[in-house]
Amino acid sequence: MWAKGDWRQISDVIVDKGYDFYDVKKFIRDSGKYPLIPRRQGAIYSGIQPKDKEKYKTRNAIERFFGKIKEHKRLALRFDKLYITFFSFFAIACLKVFKLLC
Repeated sequence: MWAKGDWRQISDVIVDKGYDFYDVKKFIRDSGKYPLIPRRQGAIYSGIQPKDKEKYKTRNAIERFFGKIKEHKRLALRFDKLYITFFSFFAIACLKVFKLLC
């Protein structure tokens, strides 16, 4: 879950079709990253290059992880007001999800 190292070393930003806008892509490129965004239906410009489709497939695992986390009503609705309480329950939910996925 928690990556070791410097987050500024991220080279690719992998997001879904909802972020397929020129301004978003320009912001990502201006920050020195490469946007991996699939093309929206009806868009007149090109989307993900064929070589990048393999990288984009890793997004599925992340989406499934957060989907499992959001099954916990306490996390989805943010019942806990204190950060430490919320994070503690998040850690427990992560352990439960990792046990299911592994």
